[in-house]
Amino acid sequence: MNRLHAASLLVALGLSTLGSTAHAQDPGYAPAGGGAANLGVAATSDVEPSSIEPGGDVTPPAEPVVLVAPSEITPPAEPVAPPAPAAPAPSGSAVTARYAVGDGLTIASEDGLFTLKFKGYMQLRFTVSDGVQDEVPASTELVVRRMRFTIGGQFVVPELTYAAQFVFANGDMESDLRVPLLDAWVNYSAARDFQLRVGQAKVPYGSLFNISSANQQFADASIVKSELGMEYDMGVYAYSKDLFGLGNRLQYQLGMFSGDGRNRTSTRSGLLWTARVEFTPFGKFETGAESDHARSSDPRLQLAFSAALNKNTVRSRSISGDTYTLGGFDYQHLDAELMFKVAGFSLQAEWLWRNATTDSHSHMNMDGTTSTEYARSAWGYVAQAGYLLSCGFEVAARYGDVQPRAGSPASQHRAREVGGALSYYFEKHALKLQADYFYLYGEAFDDGHHQVRVQAQLQF
Repeated sequence: MNRLHAASLLVALGLSTLGSTAHAQDPGYAPAGGGAANLGVAATSDVEPSSIEPGGDVTPPAEPVVLVAPSEITPPAEPVAPPAPAAPAPSGSAVTARYAVGDGLTIASEDGLFTLKFKGYMQLRFTVSDGVQDEVPASTELVVRRMRFTIGGQFVVPELTYAAQFVFANGDMESDLRVPLLDAWVNYSAARDFQLRVGQAKVPYGSLFNISSANQQFADASIVKSELGMEYDMGVYAYSKDLFGLGNRLQYQLGMFSGDGRNRTSTRSGLLWTARVEFTPFGKFETGAESDHARSSDPRLQLAFSAALNKNTVRSRSISGDTYTLGGFDYQHLDAELMFKVAGFSLQAEWLWRNATTDSHSHMNMDGTTSTEYARSAWGYVAQAGYLLSCGFEVAARYGDVQPRAGSPASQHRAREVGGALSYYFEKHALKLQADYFYLYGEAFDDGHHQVRVQAQLQF
């Protein structure tokens, strides 16, 4: 009996222990008062209060706790990074573009510090020549006489400007140096009375050359300009378009150039010095074109004088023409001119003089013969007039004369021209059609030839 009683007691203790262990694992379990009489009672959360025996000290069950599997727990959100800064705007600024007929395309920066202009023009020409004498055959020529393109503009400040001009026509280049560059200069307007231009540009001497070939009344310039005018050259000159602030009535130009002409280098000494003064007593007007497109009823007048000295030049026409090999010459230049316009009528006259201080250079050859090179001293003048009708037609006439001076080579003869022109301007000089006739002769009037030219011009 003792064994049986002991066994029963062990079983009871084991069941009691299992129950206590199971409820201990339940979060809602709470033992009743801790007494031994309650060891066999399971205090679970689903036991109704009426099933508890009276006198039992039972604590009401706690609220159930829902356990969530780790895989179902949402991890805390990552901290939100601040937005990335916007990418910097590209360097530079917006630009504006403007096109004007005859003035080309101009591109300007938004801040106004930079401008770039593209401009050009072409001349398409048909020429017929026929000699008075039967032994001189007739000839015809159809060519692109000029095709030029210019870029230029303003850089950083309005006072600093630049330009470069290029030629693409065969007859627009020098035959012994076929380089297309004409203009390549930088200009700085330091003050009203002092502006400075450095680079390759037109030598400021006379109007025959300084009026653009695009702004002429005839298909081309006078023979006087071809013989006695200046050319493009490399150098520097100071100028003012309104000296002393007199309302553009007084202008000057003072320059120093290489004296060799465009696109050339030299190993000898000698420079070209120039001076020019202009008077416009009635105020500023368009002196860069021959026709009177303004058609103002107020008279406009310009008087101008130029002088130049080219030391030790080896070019036969001072800064153009053939190249001497036996030595250089000192050339003196003088020029006087007049321009007058009123109500569509235009008049231009110019006198030019070139003199070499030495007539010739000679050299004894190995075979005992002598080689001689002569300076081209000469003088000449040209006068032309035109009248532009309001409908766009213009009639013009010209006379020119070039005479060699003493000491000139025997091959240099007198040359004269007389002729007229008829032009129609669709858009002033930007689009025009011209036809001219000239009779070209020398000392004898009956020993010349006829020349007819028809030319169309477009500026873009």
